[in-house]
Amino acid sequence: MVNEEDIHLALLANEPVFVEDVGYIRSPKLRDVIKLGYSDYMDSLSSLLFDKSRISGLGEVSESAFVLVCYFFMQNDHFRNSFANGIRLLLHKEIELLEMEGVPYFDLGDGLTLHEGNFHRFQEIVKMANKAELANEKEDYIPGNSKAKEMIEKLMKGKANKPAKKPVINLHSIISGLSWKATSGIHIGNIFELSIYQFYDGYYRLENIDHYNSVVTGIYTGNIDAKNINMQEINWTKIIY
Repeated sequence: MVNEEDIHLALLANEPVFVEDVGYIRSPKLRDVIKLGYSDYMDSLSSLLFDKSRISGLGEVSESAFVLVCYFFMQNDHFRNSFANGIRLLLHKEIELLEMEGVPYFDLGDGLTLHEGNFHRFQEIVKMANKAELANEKEDYIPGNSKAKEMIEKLMKGKANKPAKKPVINLHSIISGLSWKATSGIHIGNIFELSIYQFYDGYYRLENIDHYNSVVTGIYTGNIDAKNINMQEINWTKIIY
């Protein structure tokens, strides 16, 4: 198995990462995410990275996350469309749910399949390729003891009645800030050719560089006591993934 550092190096170079039986997973370009629609992109990631432990009432269900994904894919149009959109975006493949001897799997064509045995690894690479950080709070979906269909409906109902927090930053503002900062040749004319991985790597790296420069300036001017600073911790080339 390829180690994590090699995977991050490949993604930084905008190279695809191979997952056994699944094929090559790519980090999508900003331009492709915008073409799909950012909200649809986030829906796709949510479906691809489905985790039953994050949903109230599903953690105790005996079926695996993969089996539940197959079930939702079969029963719910929204989930099926978002999952399929994610596969198209990251693998450039079409997907079809099949089964063999009662065991479900996804056919990706060309002899490639997404199945119980590689689903966890698939999710790990998808998360890395998209620098996906999911909120820690559990979703407010409570299937209770209802029938399976009702459980699916509640799961996919969403949070329409829950007031949304006003974001301080969003994709648009980060693209604007990173491009107009005009660092290392990145500008509004070419930033959309970056992959999502490269884009967020650049954003986090610049944050780290700015923090480092502020601390060093504070030390030089006497406003920060150097004895209280671990310079290795704020090094602008430190590992941030």
